[in-house]
Amino acid sequence: MRNVLLAIVVLTAFLSCNKTNEVNLIPKPVSFKLRDGSFTISGKTKVKVDSTDSLAFENAAYLVELFNSKGVSCALESAINDDLLNCIIFTRTSCPDSLGAEGYMIDVNPKAITIRANQSAGFFYAIQTLRQLMPANFEKNDFRAKSLTIPYVVIVDKPRFSWRGLNLDCCRHFMNKDFVKRYIDLLAYHKMNVLHWHLTEDQGWRIEIKKYPKVTEVGAWRTNTDGTVYGGFYTQDDIREVVAYAAKRHVMVVPEIEMPGHSVAALAAYPHLSCTGEPLKVETNWGVFKDIYCAGNDSTFIFLQDVLSEVIELFPSPYIHIGGDEAPKYRWENCPKCRARLKTEKLSNYEELQRYFITRISKFLETKGKTIIGWDEILEGGRPHNAMVQAWRGIDRASEALKANAPVVVSPTSHCYFDYPVEVTNLQKVYSFDPVPDKADSAKVPLVLGGECNMWTEYAPQETVDSKVFPRLLAISEVLWTYSNQREYPEFLKRVRYHYNRLDALGVSYGFEQSAVEFKSRIGDDRKSMAVELVKGQDNLEVRYTTNGDEPTKKSTPYRKPILLTSPTTLKAAAFNNGYRVGDVFERAFMVSKSLGKPIELGFKPSEKYMGGGLQALVDGRLGTPKYNDGIWQAVQGEDIVVTVDLGSEQPINSVAIGFLQNIPSWIFLPGCVDVFVSADNSTFERIAQLDCPDSIKQQPMLIYRFNASKVKEIKGRFVRFVAHNPGPCPDWHPASGSPTWLFADEVVVE
Repeated sequence: MRNVLLAIVVLTAFLSCNKTNEVNLIPKPVSFKLRDGSFTISGKTKVKVDSTDSLAFENAAYLVELFNSKGVSCALESAINDDLLNCIIFTRTSCPDSLGAEGYMIDVNPKAITIRANQSAGFFYAIQTLRQLMPANFEKNDFRAKSLTIPYVVIVDKPRFSWRGLNLDCCRHFMNKDFVKRYIDLLAYHKMNVLHWHLTEDQGWRIEIKKYPKVTEVGAWRTNTDGTVYGGFYTQDDIREVVAYAAKRHVMVVPEIEMPGHSVAALAAYPHLSCTGEPLKVETNWGVFKDIYCAGNDSTFIFLQDVLSEVIELFPSPYIHIGGDEAPKYRWENCPKCRARLKTEKLSNYEELQRYFITRISKFLETKGKTIIGWDEILEGGRPHNAMVQAWRGIDRASEALKANAPVVVSPTSHCYFDYPVEVTNLQKVYSFDPVPDKADSAKVPLVLGGECNMWTEYAPQETVDSKVFPRLLAISEVLWTYSNQREYPEFLKRVRYHYNRLDALGVSYGFEQSAVEFKSRIGDDRKSMAVELVKGQDNLEVRYTTNGDEPTKKSTPYRKPILLTSPTTLKAAAFNNGYRVGDVFERAFMVSKSLGKPIELGFKPSEKYMGGGLQALVDGRLGTPKYNDGIWQAVQGEDIVVTVDLGSEQPINSVAIGFLQNIPSWIFLPGCVDVFVSADNSTFERIAQLDCPDSIKQQPMLIYRFNASKVKEIKGRFVRFVAHNPGPCPDWHPASGSPTWLFADEVVVE
């Protein structure tokens, strides 16, 4: 039903669009000139190329094959003679060196189409541009025509960044081989050139290793709580087929073999590689787990070198991704072999032991002509030998990589995680991304190779991937190809909406550009009220809402103007099209209290990833949702949350409260307790309450709990301070035991 409603929305949105062959290229070229008229390609059109130019000839043959498959039978001639009427010419002559290996030129005029490039990739990308100059229906499998028309254009184009990638996680949910090949086609169509193939994880090992058959016999399958078995893997022949398929489309496939963490599937197959040697099962839960490869065991390195030796033979890429992220050190800290390694190698701590681990792998791969890439955690303890970095925890991690003189691929959660819902990371936010950190040393900017979007699949089986990746992939493709001074979101959005016709023809089940309903709140000037605006995601939608807890229906109140709130209120809203609800019901709770909008002082530094909307997040009136990345929660890792509210004058205080999220699999715990203090002068404080966490909820995996002192008698004060005590490292029973926990707070309330 959701797909049907989505189709209704999209159809309605485009009824006003001009259905003629609009020129709307994605990504946007460096230089584009449209002229009156069009060139007709028919069976009489010759595709000409110098037979001695093998790179040009290969691409010319590809174009002829493409035309022939659509019913337009063009002839390929292996010579460029004087008869150049009604021709498509491939040549490297007069192509400037400044266009590099991936740049190209296209000149479509009444006489001919001339394509110039320096290398094969340039010719290939020129052909992708030609495809987008053709009618959208050209991309349908059953499209047939005797002729095609292309407008007269002059295009000069080249990419801004050399690394334009998609990370596809095939471990949490397995993607079949044909699906992976389809995504290679979609990447190439949008001029992206890297498939980062995530192949090993806690929840599944997806690549056949002949020397260690148990990694797929055992590690590729997990038994769910209901007894069903889930999994799959790629044979080495499958891998070769995918890699060869990608190479023809100028997509480099970079495999990721995770180490030292995210390795439970391998340890389930070969328990002796862990610190304990105890039997393990392939994980069925998502998260981070304390069982990782043993750094003190030489058998670990023998195994990994053997595995990587087979991986190297399958992937011609000069890069091998080794993960390196989210590796709790609990097992290492309690392992005699790891402690001995620390002493033997004269290492100061377990972060340096991880650096030793990764450096050892890096040096091995270097002997094979390969360079390692790792997530930005590999910088902890110092940059491993010649390692490249993939920055994911924030753009500041890219800055740290540049300081370490490490080449960096930038893919922060804030803009590039396409597993995040569109409510959190919408199309416009992706389009605002720039891989180059602000104030980066100009001499080090060339170390920024480009970026990637990440499609993690904990909650995304194969059939849902399209709706998460698209249309956001259109934004990232343009961010990485087109120079920032040539990009404007409104103009891009117009091209996107024409481009949907092409995605339809390509069979892409794309999702929304942004949330169907978005809440925007503003505190009143009197700080005693809030105005909430309900923003609809598309022009053709109608938003209806309730304030009584009921789900909105087509008979609920239609949204017309900002909703004024003077007391705590829960709003539920939904979008409707022609009386049918589109998408989910959206819910937000708002708190109007004495502390609303008051000045606050933070005694901690919120995480850049979880600012909650700014430094005033804890008094902005918004209560958090069960999603930790909803943009409302403010968080810190491994520290207490301390916040002081200035009420403006000394006055009676009747109740105090503060809300926290618990999401144990994600290391988010409730505080051990919350102390509340008051002061008249912001200097001398008196504790008025100690709010404890009930034992009954301490181990509940996910919940929101409000620490509340509802009756504080005969208390007066101007300043109210909340101190939420971090519960300490993840406990022994936790999969990431020993790792620092997070505190997530949403709102302090004083009445």
